[in-house]
Amino acid sequence: MRLYACLALLLGLTAACGSPEEGLVSGVTAPVVYGEDDRVEVYNHPSAELRRIAEQSIVALIPSFRISPEPNGTYSLATNSLKDSRDLCDGELFADQPTAASCSGILIDDDLVLTAGHCIDERTPCESYSYVFNYYYTDPDTLAAIRDDDVYSCRRVVSRGSAGSQAFVPDFAVIQLDRPVEGDRAPVAIRPARALAEREALSMIGFGSGLPAKIDDGGSVADPRATQLDFFVANLDAFQGHSGSATFDSQNRLAGMLIGGRAPDYVTLDGEDCNRVSVYEDSEAGEIVHNVAPIVAALCDEGWQAEDLCDAEACEGEPCGSAPLPSVESGVFAPPSAGCSASFGATGSWSASLGLLLFVLVRRFRPRAA
Repeated sequence: MRLYACLALLLGLTAACGSPEEGLVSGVTAPVVYGEDDRVEVYNHPSAELRRIAEQSIVALIPSFRISPEPNGTYSLATNSLKDSRDLCDGELFADQPTAASCSGILIDDDLVLTAGHCIDERTPCESYSYVFNYYYTDPDTLAAIRDDDVYSCRRVVSRGSAGSQAFVPDFAVIQLDRPVEGDRAPVAIRPARALAEREALSMIGFGSGLPAKIDDGGSVADPRATQLDFFVANLDAFQGHSGSATFDSQNRLAGMLIGGRAPDYVTLDGEDCNRVSVYEDSEAGEIVHNVAPIVAALCDEGWQAEDLCDAEACEGEPCGSAPLPSVESGVFAPPSAGCSASFGATGSWSASLGLLLFVLVRRFRPRAA
């Protein structure tokens, strides 16, 4: 564990400096908690607006073999508990809950779901998932009932971006569902194509470790990458399964989608034979959130007709999308570091001196799909 602590310190000093690629790799999955664990059940969150979004707009990507219709009109889930699937120690949060979801998704139009691109590949094509609403707790012991109008399948992938081996972005897939959503569903509100502010408050909703939806409103922006609008860095409490999770700005508008971060999710401490959640300081932010603006731009440039997304004034009188990321086949590489935010202290010289070490360490990072 001493080695882990040293690596965490080095990564914490560099990840906040200029381009985060110096301490992370493309498609990294990493689930970790920063400071206090801010994950809260949907029913127990104080924000009515975030509860509504979780109930109406957040989609679990559940492998179709895990979900089955029952004679009473509901669906059941075949799954293991978090404790069994991760060999958790006693006292870890959510240990007895099911772990059905592989990735997270966001309803952005009446029949469009946005998720991370690495969730959809040759081994797990979009047809292998059911796209499920209502995967959350309504009280401490009760999961919401999942019915026919909560379960959808994939019609096709209408837009996608795949990053190169040394890039984070583009990493997205926009899935057209087999039919427009039914019942009490609504697409999320999308932020105008403007940069976030450093330290701006963030909220995230998704299915980390495959668990029923949790709301995390304790995050903030570490590096907004204001001139690129490709991705931003945050200290959200994210895990495998959070890939594709909706990340909202301080006004609860969709700002981006989580695609990766630090790994591993769980660690075995000295003297124990079970696993606990990895914990970092808030200042060691290392979660990568794909900005939504270039995703919307790519979707609209490919001919998708949706006034609420593609109109020049669709987002509060401004465009929702910025220029699409170049070269969706090869990925986008961040420019060299321009130095650090004063709030983190370290300077570009740290990045240069630790470059070789970080090249080796990045193998500890993975994408956040289950």
